[in-house]
Amino acid sequence: MHAVTDRRIAGEVWLVGAGPGDPGLLTVRGRELLATADVVVVDRLAAAVLLDAASPDAEIIHVGKSPTARSWAQEEINAILVDRARAGARVVRLKGGDPYLLGRGSEEAQACAEAGVTFAVVPGVTSALAVPALAGIPVTHRDLAQELAVVSGHLPPGHPDSTVDWAGLAASRATIVILMGVARLMDIADALLAGGRPEATPVAVIERGATPAQRVLRTTLDALAIDAIAAGVRSPAVIVVGEVAARNDAPATDAPPLAGVRILVARTRTRTRPGLLARRLRQLGADAVETVVARPAPLDHAGAELLAALPAAAGLVLADPDEVAAVVALLRRAGTDVRALAGLILVATRPDVTDALDALGLAASTLDELAPEPGVLVVGAADLPADGPWTPCRVPLLTDVTADPDPRIADELRHGDFDVAAFASSTAARSTAELYGPLPPDLLVAAMGRRSAQACEAAGMRVDIVPAEPGVRPLAAAVADFVAVSRAATVF
Repeated sequence: MHAVTDRRIAGEVWLVGAGPGDPGLLTVRGRELLATADVVVVDRLAAAVLLDAASPDAEIIHVGKSPTARSWAQEEINAILVDRARAGARVVRLKGGDPYLLGRGSEEAQACAEAGVTFAVVPGVTSALAVPALAGIPVTHRDLAQELAVVSGHLPPGHPDSTVDWAGLAASRATIVILMGVARLMDIADALLAGGRPEATPVAVIERGATPAQRVLRTTLDALAIDAIAAGVRSPAVIVVGEVAARNDAPATDAPPLAGVRILVARTRTRTRPGLLARRLRQLGADAVETVVARPAPLDHAGAELLAALPAAAGLVLADPDEVAAVVALLRRAGTDVRALAGLILVATRPDVTDALDALGLAASTLDELAPEPGVLVVGAADLPADGPWTPCRVPLLTDVTADPDPRIADELRHGDFDVAAFASSTAARSTAELYGPLPPDLLVAAMGRRSAQACEAAGMRVDIVPAEPGVRPLAAAVADFVAVSRAATVF
């Protein structure tokens, strides 16, 4: 770590390699730093699910790094790292793969050093090696290739700023792994052929490697450009050229039903809530990307109603941590605080509600503990057993307000990076339409039930998938069934 003069006020920057896409391939150290970061600066190639490891209070800054949409200039990224660290923040710069392998991590380190900002590098699993391995391709092999070249394809062969010796690579027998080369496939193939690589040289193009959406195109050097266009290959992809590209050492397994399907899951809660729908979709093999489109907020006029109901109540039933936070906010707005809850039994319906009450120094009970005791219970959103001895007094505490748009989601919707959008509520559907406007016409839309489907249609979204009965598992199963039928008909 590089020292700075005043550690009391200065922050620090960690350049963390996110790995190739699979969250399991993020290093232990990288995950530890994400959990404690004040600011996370992330590019498009770092898998969205990795952000689940970040603190819910962390500032997330998406800086693009997309070949076809507006990206932040490197100077802008350097500046945000320095500025946030100088403000005292612990900053994690989360970069796809490894920060120092074609990742411009050295430029960010230099910017920090020149600004006197403390920084350190956490290496990551590079996609240049991991993605071919996960596709069953060994980049070296005792009998086929004993040397390896990893090169950038972001500049075409012959460009005055390119330092890649394409003629030398073509004349060698080395395995060539090319990153950032999808847009230059024809130029690269022509350069290698002109340099003497045989037309029949095996080539593999691995799109979205190390994710559930991984696809592998196997072809030859002379047919590379035509086959890639026919297959609709898109970035990010790793290109392997050489005899090893013909190997397939991956174990034979039955693909899960949603393997290769990328699903946008619109949520109406904060990142601290468990994403049950996304979790189930991932269990079925999908690359499920969650985004919060609406967040809970205290109802403006609920404070007076809550205070009026408390004197006659024996207890207050809280359904989730958001309701705990809402009660605190409403009491403060009404000119009091949690002391107004003195003498009440506070009923936590879930363990995370107990944790939220504990954080306030308040004791929590359960409905089972109250079972013999009749009385009035003030209830927000919780469901009480119909045969209980209590008299419920309903006081709505929360409403949903539209969240801020996520630049990463807007970018990926423009790219057409999602196959399906899934909505578990009418609020999620309405808020998504408000945030992101018309969805791509070829994006499949899945709604959990009749009300969410009606909200989709009212927002101008065509609904393709609705389960026979509402619920997380029925919705996920309906998506899997639709995909299976579509694949059988070679439509999907």
